Amino acid sequence: MSPLEQRCRSLLRAYPRWYRRQRGEEMVATLLEASQLGQRWPSARDTRALIVGGLRVRATQDQRLTTAANLRLAVQLGAALTLLLLVAGNLTSAVLILTHVYAQNIGIGYWFVYGLLGVATVVAAWFAPRPVVAVLAAAAAGAAVWVYWGSDRAMAILPAGLLVLLAVLVFLGERMPRSWLWLAGAFFGWNVLQMSAVLAPLLFIYTPLLFVPWIILGVVVLWAFVDARPAMAMAIYIACTYVISELLGYIGYGYVVSPELAVPAVGAVVLASGSFCRLRRQAVL
Repeated sequence: MSPLEQRCRSLLRAYPRWYRRQRGEEMVATLLEASQLGQRWPSARDTRALIVGGLRVRATQDQRLTTAANLRLAVQLGAALTLLLLVAGNLTSAVLILTHVYAQNIGIGYWFVYGLLGVATVVAAWFAPRPVVAVLAAAAAGAAVWVYWGSDRAMAILPAGLLVLLAVLVFLGERMPRSWLWLAGAFFGWNVLQMSAVLAPLLFIYTPLLFVPWIILGVVVLWAFVDARPAMAMAIYIACTYVISELLGYIGYGYVVSPELAVPAVGAVVLASGSFCRLRRQAVL
């Protein structure tokens, strides 16, 4: 394979996989036929055309689904991101306790099992058969109720509810595209690192990590011009993490609801509204 062909195939990654399977060889052949003798790099014109064309095709991917189907996928992703936030903290805290960084806590094994089941359920939503997703979600929801039941019963509502919702949506038919795995991985990694920043060797990463969610949010909002579903998922994540979770905490501990909750609530509504309008334009019906 010549260097020119290798670089042309690299540029074709701007297109989704299904499109490359159908037309990739034809496009590479056309580019090679139009190239000059000894040419090692695609021309600037061809490079721009491939990248722009790939983004345009990706922008029409969700047009093959209805608005309702795309919304279900967005809710799946929003539930998955929120669950990863919740269980990442539990898993990291359990590891720090087991390694004697934190003081020992009775029942830490249950928290560790709950965290593992939560991660397994989210991963299964992408890869596993639907019955496996249902079993894992039921087990993780039961574990969530168990670990919260002794003290913060109200806080079990969010993870248990999201686990059941995720399993139901997976059973309805649509499965999240694997191109979204980077977002789930980024969220999980960010939360694990943030919880681990209490360790002396990792203290230097604490401040940079504060900017990571804003960077992810910016990328997702810009990507909404291609695919609005991750932006809708981010709105769901913000609502669950910064509004619903806080409300459940106030209810569980009997605190007065803070007016500051209005800020993330308004942000979630604005992001969801804009994403929904974009989603309707991108969908079939």
